[in-house]
Amino acid sequence: MKKYRIIALCLLLLATCISVEAQTWRSNNRNRVRTTRVQKKADPEKKDTIVLASKKEEPKYKSLSDPMVVKYLRGGFAKEKKLHLMTNSDYAALPANQKREVLNKVAQEFAGYDMTLYTGGQERELWITDGNNIKLIEKWNNDSLRIEDYLLLELKRSGKTKVFYYVGGMLNGGNGSTSYSLNLRGGTYLYENLLDASVTLNLGGNKPKDGKSQFTGDIGVDSRAYLPFRIKNINLAPYAGAGVSWSFAPESYFELRLLAGGCWFVGPGSLDIGLQYGTKSDFAVILGYTFRIPSRKKQK
Repeated sequence: MKKYRIIALCLLLLATCISVEAQTWRSNNRNRVRTTRVQKKADPEKKDTIVLASKKEEPKYKSLSDPMVVKYLRGGFAKEKKLHLMTNSDYAALPANQKREVLNKVAQEFAGYDMTLYTGGQERELWITDGNNIKLIEKWNNDSLRIEDYLLLELKRSGKTKVFYYVGGMLNGGNGSTSYSLNLRGGTYLYENLLDASVTLNLGGNKPKDGKSQFTGDIGVDSRAYLPFRIKNINLAPYAGAGVSWSFAPESYFELRLLAGGCWFVGPGSLDIGLQYGTKSDFAVILGYTFRIPSRKKQK
């Protein structure tokens, strides 16, 4: 009887072990079904990169606090490496060396900037920076003639033929009478075609207010200096000159003459208009044309 009890107890223990193992297997299968497998992302491959520094925006405002600068400047603005400054009346009274001292302090804050100063009214000053120095280049008044309207003009008088001829007329209305005459000149161009020398001959008449007309004539020599400028793309060259003449009719006398005018280069020569002042004949208006006769090459 005792033997049967031992066998029954062993069978009971075996059944219990089998039941526990089966329960564990079911639990493991359940967890496998409910669990989602997540794959870990691989780290991206590292690449060499260049970090570009963002460009700093220039400030829209800049303060100048030096007492000397504040004393003489009212304000201004900077654009494209140019500094435009407005000054007060105290600045205009400063000598050049003190102006330079004031602007040097501004240049320390604006390295490499050229400066245009508006000193009141139409007055202007242009200063440029040269390394650590600043210097005045130009001072002008907008009411006066602007230099940018004047460009160098090439006076086309070079060549083998420097001899010129002039035919024109002269009108004089001084000393209570009217004089008119044919004005002839012949001469040559001298230094770099900017200077000439010529012989002049005037033949005409003189009509007093109360009297008969009289024949007039004079002969002389003169010289003109031409300024090589062009005004607003017009081939106009101003000139100034002087000469001496001897009048042989109706009276005999010597006089000094001063000349001023302009030459407009059209065609093969120039149309000349000017004003002449004689110490005895008074003022006269002159109009004529200057031309050259080109020399022909000799055929062999």
